Amino acid sequence: MEKIIEQSLMAQLAREGLEPRPGDLEEFAKIIELYLDNLKTLHSVNLGAEELAPVFRPEWTGK
Repeated sequence: MEKIIEQSLMAQLAREGLEPRPGDLEEFAKIIELYLDNLKTLHSVNLGAEELAPVFRPEWTGK
């Protein structure tokens, strides 16, 4: 996980009064990397003048 993302995550957890257990950050990293990869793919698509019809599917695909 990138250091800036880890710091941001730790700050958000601290703000809510939560402290991650050993191994939690590694699990968070898997989820964050999955969504970042999907966002990079989404941002790379050239839709031109097409209208968007976004769909949210929260299922975990795992790597």
